[in-house]
Amino acid sequence: MHLRFGFRTLIAICVTLAVLLGVVAFVQYRWSKRVLTADLQREREHLDLSASLFASRFNRNVADAVSFIQNDAQTAWTTNAPLPSLPTLIKELYLVDISSAQPHVLRANNDGTFAAVATPNWMHPEECAATISQQPLAVTTPIFQPLVQKTKQGQSLFLISHANHCFVALLDEDFIKTTLVPNLLQQSFGKSSMSDYDFAIVPRHRDAQQIYGPRIKPDFRKPFFSVSLRNLPPIPGRPSTAPTPPGRIIQRYQIQTESHGPPSPPNDIWELQVAHRGLPLAAAFRRERKQELLLVVAAEFLLGASIILLVLSAHRMQRSAEQRMQFVAAVSHELRTPVSSISMLSRNQADGLVTGADKVTQYGELIHQQSRRLSEMIEQTLQYAGIHSNLGTKTRTPVNIANIISTALSAHYDELTRAQFQVEQNIPNNLPTIQGDVNLLRIAIDNLLSNAIKYAASGQWIDIRAEYSTSNRAILVHISDHGPGIESIDREHLFEPFYRGHAATETNIPGSGIGLSLVRSAAEAHDGSVTVESTPGQGSTFTLRIPA
Repeated sequence: MHLRFGFRTLIAICVTLAVLLGVVAFVQYRWSKRVLTADLQREREHLDLSASLFASRFNRNVADAVSFIQNDAQTAWTTNAPLPSLPTLIKELYLVDISSAQPHVLRANNDGTFAAVATPNWMHPEECAATISQQPLAVTTPIFQPLVQKTKQGQSLFLISHANHCFVALLDEDFIKTTLVPNLLQQSFGKSSMSDYDFAIVPRHRDAQQIYGPRIKPDFRKPFFSVSLRNLPPIPGRPSTAPTPPGRIIQRYQIQTESHGPPSPPNDIWELQVAHRGLPLAAAFRRERKQELLLVVAAEFLLGASIILLVLSAHRMQRSAEQRMQFVAAVSHELRTPVSSISMLSRNQADGLVTGADKVTQYGELIHQQSRRLSEMIEQTLQYAGIHSNLGTKTRTPVNIANIISTALSAHYDELTRAQFQVEQNIPNNLPTIQGDVNLLRIAIDNLLSNAIKYAASGQWIDIRAEYSTSNRAILVHISDHGPGIESIDREHLFEPFYRGHAATETNIPGSGIGLSLVRSAAEAHDGSVTVESTPGQGSTFTLRIPA
């Protein structure tokens, strides 16, 4: 099924496709905003999850160190056993006795024993209470005496003595900054996040004091470093024997601590800060969205341009196919006319219908004219095929353009004489020689002359001029006539293959539509050009430019 579309139909198709692309672009823009919001929320959730994992792992390391103090160290002290090796997180461990007026401080040695030392400057052992100090980073946990159980009036009473001894653990801040924190960040956030984000640790509510990492404007904050320290000893459970009266616990120290003692250790004393590198997190996602939108717009632009090119190519192919069909029809018609004439004239002579010398001469001349017309059409078609298969651009020799013009005029002398044309020439003898193909240049000038003779027969005047243009550094050959001229709508397509103007089609002037196309191809083979200036009703001037 053969479909034919007009140019307006193709334009309508392009406009429709452009509108569809615009709608798709708008939908993608709306969709990209939702994707941006979802991606940003998902990234924040990822940071929150990773930061929670980091806080959990860090707190677990601190809790293990505190557990060592509250269990292993206290057991070793109460049983006079050697102290086990300190955890990596603990740099130094002290045992403080405040039962007397002057505090007594012991420090754990490498062999697991305690030796008396002077009270460090940073230590202020006024009361053994569960605390965490940040300058320096130390954990204090009290050592309680065993509970004393008494029975009074059928009730169990637990008497708790004041804690006069406590452990003070100085944490290894260098280990925390150089090893523990980087490892936990790597494990919790992953390599990709480590390359995309900057991390910092500061005391909570005090951003000016930097503990780890550079100073940043955080996109995300996560409090951490909380540890459970007890200010009271564990309360023993009920005996598993016979039921006993309900017990009552007197937490005298607890009451005193809450009223007058130091406060309980604060929860989450540090804060993890996370900032996207280069730009804030939201701005980075917006920039990424803009880049993606630009890529989408570029892709849609290319798609639209491709569609337009395809539509234009289809229109050109359709037009070229129509021109070829017109060419085949014109050539068939033009071939039929001389072949039919030759056949009829020769048949008449063979049948003896032509008598007398004048008639024989007349018939012979007619047969010669039709044969020449047929030969010219065949030659022109072969020339077109040869030029467009690059068969005519290989031979380059010195060429005298004046000789080519003279040869072309001689070839058309009889035709010009019969049509009573007045030919004016202005060909200087000092034109420079050019390097070119003689046959191609002869084809170009010959077709320009034939075109003037064919279409300007009413004017019966042809002017041929040649000159050397110093500004263009080329030889210009002008062929003018006083014919009907060429309409502007035809001048745009005049040198296209198989194209015939409206006037030629309406007046049934014989031709195939490839003559001027041969002229352009010959000129372009010499890096030249051909142009036309025409005024309807006054004539036309064709200019062939050949670089010299």
